[in-house]
Amino acid sequence: MTPTPGTLRLLATLGAVPDLHPRVGNTFPPAVTWEDGPCGWTAATALAAGGFTVGEHFWGGALADVPDLEPCVFQRLLRPATAALLYLHAGEPDTAEGDAALAARVFGTDLPGGGHQPDGPADELAVHLLLGEAEGCDFGGEAVFETMGTAVRRTFGNRHGLFEIARRVVI
Repeated sequence: MTPTPGTLRLLATLGAVPDLHPRVGNTFPPAVTWEDGPCGWTAATALAAGGFTVGEHFWGGALADVPDLEPCVFQRLLRPATAALLYLHAGEPDTAEGDAALAARVFGTDLPGGGHQPDGPADELAVHLLLGEAEGCDFGGEAVFETMGTAVRRTFGNRHGLFEIARRVVI
């Protein structure tokens, strides 16, 4: 599908935001996504300043009216390793309520464009174990941390239990 002039303008507007690297899927109307980097609120502010009408905000983004299309969805997706590290090192309580608070904080906060990287072998193993337990996780969805939290508490007891196993295994 050839992008319309409105879609190209939307991509250019989002692409001007530091650390936001938008891509458009081959759907109609298009869905514009990016990994890590600025949150949906930052992107919405840039689009509004660029003359787009933005409405219907949700956890990862919003809808933007594109002149030659129907409304276009735009949203940030989390890289799996970034989501895992944010969950594993969260200051929020290791409970369902803490998972929801973490989601609200992360989806309302700009992240580094390159995401987060594990800090050593134990971190790498903890991320690997967590992602293995949280199969089928939607890294653009508001339940990403709830899914991870449920998997960790079911399998390891809590975050501390997961890190304890990772530390003992890593030599």
